[in-house]
Amino acid sequence: MKKTKTREEVKRLFVEKDIPLTASKIYEFLKDDNVTLSTIYRTLATFEKEGIIKKELSSFNKEAIYTLKEIEHGHILECIRCHKRIYLDYCPFHEANEKIEQKTGFTLEDENHILYGLCSDCKKIQD
Repeated sequence: MKKTKTREEVKRLFVEKDIPLTASKIYEFLKDDNVTLSTIYRTLATFEKEGIIKKELSSFNKEAIYTLKEIEHGHILECIRCHKRIYLDYCPFHEANEKIEQKTGFTLEDENHILYGLCSDCKKIQD
């Protein structure tokens, strides 16, 4: 894979932020560097093809979320009002996964979840 400034910057963002990112979020971080959104999409496609990142589709807003493969697995809380995302650095589903394996014999190899609700700021506005 050819080394470019944009690829280096996108990879740096994934490592630095240590959270799943969308193309639009990456663009927000890099737009001052004269990086176009189409270049970001091409970079993400290359990273996915090379096995550097994993792509998932958000069922809420249909936006693709990209995660570095080095991140074991993760879970995201996404506010349905402001779309703020909070990345959980632990797995709240370990017990459920163990029960699934005990009852079915099915061993989960990977799992990522996006949980939708209201963040604390939007909840205050609603109340």
